[in-house]
Parts: sequence; structure tokens; C-alpha cells
Amino acid sequence: MKTLKLFLLGIIWLASTELSFGQKNWVIEAKVGTGNTNISTTGNYSDLTLSTNSHRFVSFGVLRKLKNNFSIGLETDIYRFLLGYTFLPLDEENKVGTRANFWSIGPKIQKDFYVRPKLGLSLAVGFHLTQTNQNEEIYTGIWQTVRLPGGGQRIPVLLYGNEEIQEFTFHFKPEGGIFYDLTESSRITFSCEWGINLSQPALVVNLDRIVFEDQTFQNQHIFNGNYFSAQLGYRYSF
Repeated sequence: MKTLKLFLLGIIWLASTELSFGQKNWVIEAKVGTGNTNISTTGNYSDLTLSTNSHRFVSFGVLRKLKNNFSIGLETDIYRFLLGYTFLPLDEENKVGTRANFWSIGPKIQKDFYVRPKLGLSLAVGFHLTQTNQNEEIYTGIWQTVRLPGGGQRIPVLLYGNEEIQEFTFHFKPEGGIFYDLTESSRITFSCEWGINLSQPALVVNLDRIVFEDQTFQNQHIFNGNYFSAQLGYRYSF
């Protein structure tokens, strides 16, 4: 809630200063895309994996044009993906997971380089405060039942341990892309962004005890909070 208020205050400040900079010195930009993350696993039960899929990325920004094709402003984005466990080599129906949301906001500065009258390259960097909706959990026993390939009786898997969550983190976000100006006011873009978490890790799952078919194992899964995203965007100047 506090970060939302900060973003709204920033938008109000940008809008209140518009008249002093003339026409077409302001930019609004919306982008959508997908992403990729990596989760590292250590332990002695490789058949239990934690992974991410179904990545969705949405971004919105308001920037002010400066001299020499520089722009500066505020940007906010939502990065969503499924965070789930898979029991291998068990059947695909045994995937279990939750929807993870990472919402961030912060300043951004961008520089455009024209290679043709309407075509160019852009470089940008942002520094964002990021918040997640993930909650810390404690595993105290049967968490899922699984079936071996080919059917048969379901087998319980007992998980004991806990999740450690960093609710707030800071991301450094370098970005590179290409753009094409459709008109004096509108532009389409394609960009790639790297989200580098400066307060790692974002999530640690400590499975101190995994019981499967009367055998006991241990695993630790770590999501450092870094990601890569590819986005299509539309930019309008006013």
C-alpha cells in the first residue's frame, strides 16, 4: 500500500510540472512480455524439484524527455509466475504450486540512439523497490500424494521444513532494446530486461526431512530473485 501511494504521488508530481516543459516532452509507456528465472537445489533427493513456469510480465511508466534523447521518470511492473514442486519421475498430474507475484516501482533513466530516422536502439537502467505476495510457510507432514508412472496405488510424500521469504527486495534493472517511431507521438518497442536482486535471496525452502517410501532425504531450494524478461511495448508522447 505504501509503494502504491509513492507511485501515485510521483505521477501527480510529474503531471503538475507538465506545462513548464511544453508539448511532447512527456511519455507514457506500456509493455507486456514473458520472463525466466532460476532456482538452485542442493540435497540428496533429486526427484523433488522446485521450478517456475507460466511467466507473465506487465510494465507501465511515465517519463519526461530531456536533452540529447535522454528520458527520466517512474516505472512500475508486475512479474507473475507459477512456483511449483514436481515429483520426478512421477506423472505430470502431481505438480503442485502457487502463483507468485512480484510488484516493483522505482526511477528509470533511458537513452535513445537513432540509427535511421525512425529506427533506433535504447539503453535504460532502473532501481526498484520490489514486494512479493509470498507468505512464509511451515511443512509439518503429508503435503501431497503421488502415483508412479503407469498407475498403481498413490504414495504419500511427507515434507518437514519451512519457507523463508524476503517480502521487500531491491532490484537493479539494466535494459536494452530497439524501437520504431510510427509517428511523431507514437512508438513500438522490443526490449530485454535483467532484474538483479541486490538483497538475495528472495526465497529459501529448507526441507529438513522428506519421507518417501520409508526413506528419508533433505533438500534446500533457493530462488535468488534474479530474472530475465523480453517485452513488447507501445510508447506515446504528449
